[in-house]
Amino acid sequence: MPAYHQMGHDSWNLVAEAALEGYAGLILSPVNDGPGDVQARLGGLRIPGSLEMVLDPQLYKPSSDRGALASWPHFDADVDTVELGDNRWWDERGKALCECATTIGVEAICSPAMLPKVFDDDYYQFSADVAARLQPLASAKKLDLLVTAIVHLPDLTKQGRAEAIASILTSVDVSRVYLVFYDDLYPRDQRTDFQMLANAGRLIRLLQQAGSRVLTAFSGFDMILWKAAGSADVASGKFFNLRRFVPGRWDDPEEGGRVVPYWTDGGFVTWLREDDLRLLDMHGLVDRTCAATNPYAAEILRIIDSGKKDAWVALGWRQYLRWFKDTERQIAASPSAATAMLTHANTLWAKVEEAKLLMYDRRNTGEWIRPWLNAVSLMSK
Repeated sequence: MPAYHQMGHDSWNLVAEAALEGYAGLILSPVNDGPGDVQARLGGLRIPGSLEMVLDPQLYKPSSDRGALASWPHFDADVDTVELGDNRWWDERGKALCECATTIGVEAICSPAMLPKVFDDDYYQFSADVAARLQPLASAKKLDLLVTAIVHLPDLTKQGRAEAIASILTSVDVSRVYLVFYDDLYPRDQRTDFQMLANAGRLIRLLQQAGSRVLTAFSGFDMILWKAAGSADVASGKFFNLRRFVPGRWDDPEEGGRVVPYWTDGGFVTWLREDDLRLLDMHGLVDRTCAATNPYAAEILRIIDSGKKDAWVALGWRQYLRWFKDTERQIAASPSAATAMLTHANTLWAKVEEAKLLMYDRRNTGEWIRPWLNAVSLMSK
């Protein structure tokens, strides 16, 4: 069950919901909760089975939105100016992180990392070296360690870049990678450069083949691609602007002053606003049989069918998290399921075009489906 819940603002109430059981762990967020709050929350969790608690230090957060991060002992304001080569400073961050992780009772930590000015070999070597120096201390504290790798997606269009990054990250004796893909795409848009996506998948495959267990963070629908590539673990959160690591995820919590509900449609591989959901449903293009297997989707449809104006924003978050968990499990059991999902989505979008339906959300076109199919095909070559 290698789907992880990426914790965000006010996410704790979702952890113990029966319909959302099956996640492998939680990625804790120092930006949203202070160490005392996290410790209290973890102590109060009552859920069947066990969840791995992973602490991501999140030193890569921009100065404009650090929230509770400054209350954590591993944080230092010098992160904005520190040099990559200042090993003493980075080792101090790692030591403080280990001490705090032990105190609050987590099982794993991600190595401290920052956003560089240039994503060159030196930066990836720095990321690997920070983790390598932290490994003995983490091991002594009985903490599992993941090397944080923030990868600039556009760089992966360069020939041989995936191989070079994989070689650097696997040169150290750390068996898990916390992979964060970085670009400047608008949060609810989808990536369409199939060569870039194929190389991102190739990077995942190379890391996995070298013995590194990859956890691809901040995933959304692109989780389908990362699982097809072989990512052992994937993580996502309830907010759609948490689904990928882009500058826009700090600027897009609301639209028009209010939170907008979205329907997660696994058939079309997209998020739908209510007007578009109604339009597609009216033409028989929403799979209600499939929706019935997701209790939150079924409740959303019940509200819409009733004609009531009940808010379903919170149900939309839960519907997405349930879809994420179930779909991850499906692809993990059968990697070919990813291609089948995308092929089905391509057929559905063709029906929208044939029917000359005009989506209310002009950016929701399905244009990413064919590039994703091409990317999946290229990943294994």
